[in-house]
Amino acid sequence: MPFPLLFPALSFIFGIIFSSILNTGFSRWSITALALLLLTGWLCYFLKKDRAGLILILAGFFVSGFILHSFENKQYQNNPLRQLRAEGYLDFKGTLLRSPERRPDRDLLTIRVNQVEVAGQVKKIGGNLRLTVPHSTISDQPLELLAGDEIEFSASLNPEESFRNFFPDFMPRYLRSQKIQARAFTKSPLLIKRVSQRNHSLPGFFSKLRRNLQKKIEADFPGQGKFNLSPEGAILEALLLGEDGRLDQKTDRQFQKTGLYHLLAISGAHVAVITFLIYSLLQFFLIRKRTIHLILLFALIFYAFLVEGQPSVFRAVIMASLFFLGKIIFAEVNLLNTLSFSAIILLFINPFSIEDIGFQLTFLATLSLILFYQPIFRRLPQLPFKLSEMSALSAAAVVGTMPVIVYNFNRVTFASLILNIPAAPLVGLIMGIGYVYLVSSCVLPAAGHLLSFPLKLLVRFFAWLTTWLEPLSSLSYRIPSPPLRIILGFYAFLLLFLLKPKFRGQKLITAAGFLIFFFILITYPFKPASTGFTVTFIDVGQGDSVVIEFPGSQVMVIDAGGFPQSTFDPGENIVSPFLWHKGYKKIDYLVCSHLHPDHAGGIAALARNFRVKEYWYSEENPASSLDREIRQALSRKVIKRKIRTGLKTEVEKVQVEALYPDAEAFSLFKPGNDLSAVIRLDYGQQSFLFPADITRRVEEYLLSKHPEKLKATVLKLPHHGSRFSASQPFLEAVSPEWTVLTIGRNNVYGFPHPEIISTLEEKGIKIFRTDRDGAVEFKSDGQSLLIRTAAGKINHRYHDF
Repeated sequence: MPFPLLFPALSFIFGIIFSSILNTGFSRWSITALALLLLTGWLCYFLKKDRAGLILILAGFFVSGFILHSFENKQYQNNPLRQLRAEGYLDFKGTLLRSPERRPDRDLLTIRVNQVEVAGQVKKIGGNLRLTVPHSTISDQPLELLAGDEIEFSASLNPEESFRNFFPDFMPRYLRSQKIQARAFTKSPLLIKRVSQRNHSLPGFFSKLRRNLQKKIEADFPGQGKFNLSPEGAILEALLLGEDGRLDQKTDRQFQKTGLYHLLAISGAHVAVITFLIYSLLQFFLIRKRTIHLILLFALIFYAFLVEGQPSVFRAVIMASLFFLGKIIFAEVNLLNTLSFSAIILLFINPFSIEDIGFQLTFLATLSLILFYQPIFRRLPQLPFKLSEMSALSAAAVVGTMPVIVYNFNRVTFASLILNIPAAPLVGLIMGIGYVYLVSSCVLPAAGHLLSFPLKLLVRFFAWLTTWLEPLSSLSYRIPSPPLRIILGFYAFLLLFLLKPKFRGQKLITAAGFLIFFFILITYPFKPASTGFTVTFIDVGQGDSVVIEFPGSQVMVIDAGGFPQSTFDPGENIVSPFLWHKGYKKIDYLVCSHLHPDHAGGIAALARNFRVKEYWYSEENPASSLDREIRQALSRKVIKRKIRTGLKTEVEKVQVEALYPDAEAFSLFKPGNDLSAVIRLDYGQQSFLFPADITRRVEEYLLSKHPEKLKATVLKLPHHGSRFSASQPFLEAVSPEWTVLTIGRNNVYGFPHPEIISTLEEKGIKIFRTDRDGAVEFKSDGQSLLIRTAAGKINHRYHDF
C-alpha cells in the first residue's frame, strides 16, 4: 500500500471524535485494552494473519485516540485555574507566552499563570489565561511586553461563555482547542507590571525581533488612532507576521465576503509561498536538492518561531518539515503518508485541535488538493500563463472546504473560485517584496522606506481586487448551517468520483447524487420550521435585541445590540447566528428603536446578512455614521417605514402597534432615548410592551396620551433598569406579570439600579435578567406562556392566566 499511514490516522481521528461525543472520563482499564489490542495485532502479523492483524492495529489506533482525548479532557476540566471561582479583581502572577495580540481597541495577552491571590490568601496555581486589556486613554504608548516576561496583574475572571443564547457559544470550543483554561479582563494597562524580562530566551528573542519588525511597518504605514495601522499596513502585517487583529472592519468583511480571507489569515498557503520563494532563490546557488531541502527545513522552523507558533503555521510547518525530511532521507515521499503522519503528531500534541475549524480546513484543503487537483486539471483546457493549473488548484481547494465553511461561517461564496487565480500569485509577489522590505528596513532604513511605496500600491491593488465581483451579489451570500447528514452526503459522493466505474451509469449516478447534495448545501433550508409565536430577548451584553417569531415563518427583529468604542459586532456574532440556528434567511421586519450604539450597532450586519422586507426606524440622521452604515447595507428593494404613533400591522393574528413617538414628541424631546420607539404586541390574551430606552418624562407623556394601551403581560424594562426610568405610575399602568432587564454582566453603568429592583419586587413583578439568565424566551399559543432561559434556571415552566 503506497499510503500505509492513512487508515491508522483516520482510526486515531475517529477515536478522538468518539471520545468528544461521549465525553466520558479517563479510565485506566482503557490502557490495558489498548495494550491487549496492539499485542494481539502484532501477534496476528507474526502468525501471517494479516487481515486480522490490520483490524486489531486500527482498533488500537482508535482506542489510542479515545484514551488520549479522554485523558486530556479530564486534565483540562480539572485544571485549578479553570475551577477557580471568585468575584471582583484578583492579583495574578505569571509568564507571558507570546507577544500581545494587537486589536484596534484592545490587546490580548496569553499568560501562563503560576500564582493568584484570593481574599488575601496566595495560592500556587497553574493554567493558561487569556487576558483582555483595553488601550490606555491617557497614554500614546502601546503595551510593550515580550514573550517570556514575568508579569503581575490585577484582573477579574470572565465566564467561559461570552453570551448565553439558545445556540452553542463558540468561545468554550475555541478556548479548549487552544488549551486556555480561563479568560479575564483588566480595565487598564496600568494594572499590569513587568517583574522581569527574559530577552535571552528563545521566545524572548523572537518576540523582540517580531516587535521590531512591527515597528518598521507602523512607521511606514501609520493609521488613524494612536495604536492603529493604515489599511495597507494592517494587510501587510497580516501577510508577513500573521497578525490580522488590526484589520479595519470594512477590509475584514470584504475579504470574508469574497472568500479570500484565507490569504490574510496566515496558514499553509503562506508557508507554501515562503517555501517557493526560498526554493527559487536557492536554486540559483545550489545544485544538490537535499541541501536545499535541509536549508528549507531550518528556514521554516525559523519562520514558525517568528510568528510565535500560531496553530495554522505550526500545522503547515510540521507538514512541510515531514515532507522535506522524507525527501532528505528517502528521496521519494507520498503526500498522503505525510498528511496522515502530520495529523497523528498534531493531534497527539493537542487532541482538542480536532475541534479547531482552522485545523479542519487545513487538512481538508490539503487532502482535496492531493486527491482532486489532477482529475480536475485533466478536464480543463490548456490555457496560457498557467491559468489551467491555478484554476484546478482553486477548484480543488474550494470543493474540499466548502461544506465546513458553510456550516461554521454560514457563507456560500463562489467568488473565491475566480478571485483566487489572480490573488494567489499577487500575494506571493507582495510577500516576496515584503520580506525584502523588512530586511532592508533593519539593515538600511532609507532603502526600506523607499520600498514601502511600491509595496503600498501592490497591497492597495490586492484590496481593490476583492471588489471586482461586488455587483454580482449571488456569488457570495449567507445561509443557515446545513445538517450534518447533508455535509456527509456531499463528501460521500465527492469521494465516489475517485472510484473506478464498476457498472454502467455509475458516473451518472455519482454526478447526480453529488449535484443534489451540492444544491441542498448552498440553498438550505428551503423554509424555516414554524415555531408558533415566540419572543426571545437575546443576550447581547449591555444592549437590546429582541427576536419575534410569528406563527408561520415570518420574523421581526427589534434592535441588535452594540458596543460603543468596540469592534465587536453583536449583529454579526450573536443575533445573526441565533437566526441562522432557527433556520431563517430573511427578516420580514427589521426595527431600529433609536440610533444609540447599544441598540442599533448590530443592525447593519443584519441588513447585510439577511434579505430584509421592511425596515422600521424612529429617527434618521444623515450626520450619524451609524445611520449611514445601516442605510448603505439595506437593499434598495427594502420598504422603509417611519415609526410613528398609529403604525400598525397584523401578522398571523398577532397585532403589532407603535405607540410612540408621535409628531408632537419631536418638539418636546431631544433625539436619542426620549424619542425611542415604543412598540406593543398582542396575541390572544398575551401582550408584550417594548419601550426601548424611554425615560420618566416620556413615560409621563405616554400616560397622558393613551394609558389604556400600556397594560401588558410582559414588559421589557425601559433603559436597562436605569433609576431615571420605570416610574411607579408607569409600572402600575403596565401592570406586567413578567419583566425582562436587558443588561450586560458587570456593566460600567451599574444597571440595574437597586431602587428599581426593590420597586419590582415590592409589586410582585417577576424578574428576568439577561446578565444572569442569558436569553429569555416566551412562547405562546395566545392563551398561555411557556418560558425558558438559556441559563436553564427556569426551563419549560408553564404559566397560565
